[in-house]
Amino acid sequence: MSETLNRQAPPAAAASGEHALATRDVTVRYNHVKEALHPTSLSFDAGTVTALIGPSGCGKSTFLRCLNLMNREIRACDVNGQIIYHGRNVNTREENLFELRRSIGMVFQQPTPFRKSIRENILFAPRRHGMAGSREQADELVERSLRQAALWDEVKDKLDRSGLSLSGGQQQRLCIARTLAMSPDVVLFDEPCSALDPISTFTVEQTIRSIADSGICVAIVTHNMEQATRVSDNTAFFYMGDMVETGPTRQIFMAPKDQRLSDYLSGRFG
Repeated sequence: MSETLNRQAPPAAAASGEHALATRDVTVRYNHVKEALHPTSLSFDAGTVTALIGPSGCGKSTFLRCLNLMNREIRACDVNGQIIYHGRNVNTREENLFELRRSIGMVFQQPTPFRKSIRENILFAPRRHGMAGSREQADELVERSLRQAALWDEVKDKLDRSGLSLSGGQQQRLCIARTLAMSPDVVLFDEPCSALDPISTFTVEQTIRSIADSGICVAIVTHNMEQATRVSDNTAFFYMGDMVETGPTRQIFMAPKDQRLSDYLSGRFG
């Protein structure tokens, strides 16, 4: 479990130098007063995994939820700054959230399968967006999504069973497959393995790595430092609402520049 997962080199950046996703001086305030996230600028590239680490309450999950505008669902939460998706600022009141979250998917800490069959879990969103196609196309979509989430071989003979009948680790991979069914080019993970056993955790980590290796941009919040070193290409360290340091994961863990990061990695706090 401690070994770094095998990974391919991330694809070269686009000729334009455009990032898949980026933030420019993003801040978050609650009740117009309490600042939970200070100005944060960070970029994410296709085919890479970026780990967001730091102690509880430091702002990393708050920041992650900014990336597909989920904080907009929280009452009295103000998000300022630019959230740039393929060169376009989406942090506007005019942005169509329904369409945006088609492209920027999210997997949560607790598995959240619908009270539907495994097949219907996968097809629920594509049908709402008119993407399911014919029965044959829908079957192909179900298989492709479950294969991407490393779940097909385990469930291919029970697709009509409830998603709630699966184990915790399988449910989480079903949620990943459900997200992938929309063909997103960015997937956000908020502590996706915190409720899983070590074997299920390793399987989900392999899945996350394979998703990035297919060219999708991935960001993951994790409290597990070994997990960050196993799955990520880049790491950003958050502390008390600040994004303190970011860089290649090996550099962050082997040669931290900020003393707060060094103290966190050595277990002096957090």
